[in-house]
Amino acid sequence: MFVLKFSPLAGSLIGKQATGKNEYGFEYSVIQTNMSYGGERGLYEFAGYNEVGDMVHEKVHGWLTLQEATDMAENWKGK
Repeated sequence: MFVLKFSPLAGSLIGKQATGKNEYGFEYSVIQTNMSYGGERGLYEFAGYNEVGDMVHEKVHGWLTLQEATDMAENWKGK
């Protein structure tokens, strides 16, 4: 079972972040902060990274439930 493991953020952002690599070997980041899309409403934002470690900006999604963000991180394939 794929589970996001969150850690508290430090600095000017108030919230939490889960980062890691999925079974396909691609990195992801899921955040819930005072500045993320939907964060102030308890929702999450997902960002995925490509094979060279660059964020795929057009694939950043906000306003996600925890389950939606988890599914995106689990199934992310770098594109």
